[in-house]
Amino acid sequence: MNSFAAIAVKTIGAGTAAALISLGIAGGLAQAASPNPTPSSSAAAPAKSDPHKDRRAIRLAVVESEADVLHITPAQLHEDLKKGQKVADLAKDRGMNKDQFAAALTANLKPRLAALVENKEITQAQADKVLDRISKGHIPFWNGIHHKASKTPAK
Repeated sequence: MNSFAAIAVKTIGAGTAAALISLGIAGGLAQAASPNPTPSSSAAAPAKSDPHKDRRAIRLAVVESEADVLHITPAQLHEDLKKGQKVADLAKDRGMNKDQFAAALTANLKPRLAALVENKEITQAQADKVLDRISKGHIPFWNGIHHKASKTPAK
């Protein structure tokens, strides 16, 4: 760097620092960099719990059960779904129709949901609802992953 550029950088840097100090912005930065910062009330607050922890637990149990029925890993099922595959196609490739797959899925999923209920991660009502929906033909990911519709209105 030539001497003119070095002087320009120092001048601009000093001017920016002076402007930040005059606005009171750098004061907060200096305080944050101090070795003994004072604890704020937000830092002492407990972490928020996941409001959808139960849904995530159910989804994981379903994906693991579907993967077991299809004789693949949950990771492979996830990749197949991301690529646009459908559980219906994967089941058909393994010689299973929807009713056969639903029966096998229910048998595989029941103990997983029972464990989630026992660990108080979900309620018995939630487990019953999942099993009831499957028995009525609503198999998760049967028709692939359904992405949420965009928020922009149709014209």
